[in-house]
Amino acid sequence: MRKSLRHHAFEHTCSRAEAPVATLACMLTCAALGAGLAWSDRAFAQAPAPVERPAPRGFFIADPVDPDVKLKISGVIQFRYVANLRDDDVGSDDETTTGFQARRTWLIFSGDVGPKLSFMIQSEFLRTTGDLYLLDAWAKYKLAEGLSLRAGQFKLPLLREETIPNTMMLAVENSITNDVFTQSRSQGIELTHEGEQFRVYGAFSDGLKTINTDYDAANEADYALTARAEWLAAGAWSSFRDFTSFRGSEGGTLLGGAVHWQQSGRTGDNVSGNAADVDLLQYTLDATVKGDGWNLFAAFIGRNTDDARATSSFDDFGLVAQGGVFLAEQSEVFARYDVIFPDSDRPDAGPTGSGAGGDDPFSTITAGFNYYLSPRSHAAKFTADVQYSLDAQADSSSIVRPNTGVSLLRDPSDGQTSLRVQFQLLF
Repeated sequence: MRKSLRHHAFEHTCSRAEAPVATLACMLTCAALGAGLAWSDRAFAQAPAPVERPAPRGFFIADPVDPDVKLKISGVIQFRYVANLRDDDVGSDDETTTGFQARRTWLIFSGDVGPKLSFMIQSEFLRTTGDLYLLDAWAKYKLAEGLSLRAGQFKLPLLREETIPNTMMLAVENSITNDVFTQSRSQGIELTHEGEQFRVYGAFSDGLKTINTDYDAANEADYALTARAEWLAAGAWSSFRDFTSFRGSEGGTLLGGAVHWQQSGRTGDNVSGNAADVDLLQYTLDATVKGDGWNLFAAFIGRNTDDARATSSFDDFGLVAQGGVFLAEQSEVFARYDVIFPDSDRPDAGPTGSGAGGDDPFSTITAGFNYYLSPRSHAAKFTADVQYSLDAQADSSSIVRPNTGVSLLRDPSDGQTSLRVQFQLLF
């Protein structure tokens, strides 16, 4: 066996003749020694002047023979404090709910199994129970230059705000409009073609919000089709992996649109007998513009839900608009407005918030700032914002439901305000 230790890194090569257990033990020993040397160097060397550092790339384990075979281990921690103030319409005192929240704790395993085949498994420790929960599990094969096929569980290519990683948002959390219309994750296959200026997605799946379901689950669609197209009017594709545009960035313009159609009514009939006979059509148009230290984003969302059992059809709509600008190299301020328009034919909860639902519009204003500990990197940052709901949740409760993940609690009368402070660490 030959090995060498270097500053802040290690290289390892093992003979094929070694037993697998011995090889694994050797690799772990070298990793520990390398980490120990890096730690001792940082602990006792003189502190260098602050420098710009790239985002961490995780911990890599590479095959000693084939460089195209490697495993990356990474993770995410989002820890926040939330103070929610609302009027519960009982007496004259406002109701205040405060506390800490481990919003996201992820473990991610990704990598390559050759020059054309890649994979990712992403899990989350649930904030309410601590149980480990599967988010993503997919494999992707490169069919040709710019053309790939993905299979497994992943986010459907529908709403742009949802497909941007939660670690690369402007605000502490996605908009409430996104929470109402989100595609979440599904199981299926996806074909993607990316050219110099155009990118097209096509997916065949189990339908919206069918994460971790079996093929006979009652909430699965019989079939679901999703298509998304994007036009890179200016800039580079890599510039649009997040919403932020750091100072010195090239900038650019990205225009996109998507449509999703699913039909339900048969899946689950033989097991549960309660499969919903519902056809759903959802569509969106969005635009992202980035400049040197500033960014803008806007999206329109529409959804038609046709329930054959209830002989009803609803058309709901949403709008999101946001922007951010850097005041200094590592300090960014942002603001966002989003509004939801439930169909007026939905059940009306009435002025007191009682009843089966509500069809009033629901709008929210969010404003805050980001401080990036490492310039031009989301690896470690503080975010603080205030989310103010102009309307009562109960008056729109036919589709706007309480969700602590987006800091929205039950509110029967006058709206609510949430102060959120979050620290994020990527490793």
